Amino acid sequence: MLRPLSEDVSRIAFARNLPELKTAFTLGLNRLGFISYNISVNRSSPSEFMEKPTLTTWTTKELDTYVNDKWSGRDPLMMHLELNKTPLLWHQKNWDTSDHQEYYDYVRFQGITGGLTLPLPALDGKSSAITLLSIDKIPQCPHVIDAVTILSSVAVARMAAFKEGQFSEYDIRRFKLLSDLQVEILNWMAKGKTNNEISSIVGRSERAIAYHVSEILAKLDVTSRAQAAAFYAAMGFSD
Repeated sequence: MLRPLSEDVSRIAFARNLPELKTAFTLGLNRLGFISYNISVNRSSPSEFMEKPTLTTWTTKELDTYVNDKWSGRDPLMMHLELNKTPLLWHQKNWDTSDHQEYYDYVRFQGITGGLTLPLPALDGKSSAITLLSIDKIPQCPHVIDAVTILSSVAVARMAAFKEGQFSEYDIRRFKLLSDLQVEILNWMAKGKTNNEISSIVGRSERAIAYHVSEILAKLDVTSRAQAAAFYAAMGFSD
């Protein structure tokens, strides 16, 4: 196990962008027996872990369902994070109690057999954690906690090393705020084009392009063209 773990650590540590990091991180966690995860860094409350993950394998639809069904208020994993700073390695049968019957029914319906919720280092007043799910019938051994801690720590450090890491995949919905023209302008921004060049390409005045660029930054909640371009690339939209 040590050799694959060291290889996964190296892949994560040398990832050049967020998509590459996600691929390496996901592969490493898959090797440990987990099929999905949410990792959230420096969130204001445990409820944001699942609602606004920094990196996740959940789809936007799955995240929306979690939010709309108000799971954050009754999810025992989130309750654990709010009350404890210790890892929680669990198996499906752990939730077969009167207090957690709803969650037990939920994980059984989803085919989930176990998981791990692991607090991570965070800034003062903030919280960081990763939650992982498994469909293996055999319960995970406690040593998996150390392996996940290592992979997660390297992933968090790597995300901090490039600007894409500050964006949440869940923020992809921000693109719905952009007009078709603004999406086109953002595409050219991501390719390094200036306002003057974009003006010639799309047939609008440079003043109009400047206005739309400022709108793009505001709608994406970023402060620079570079951040907007990095967001666009991290979401997998660039060529």
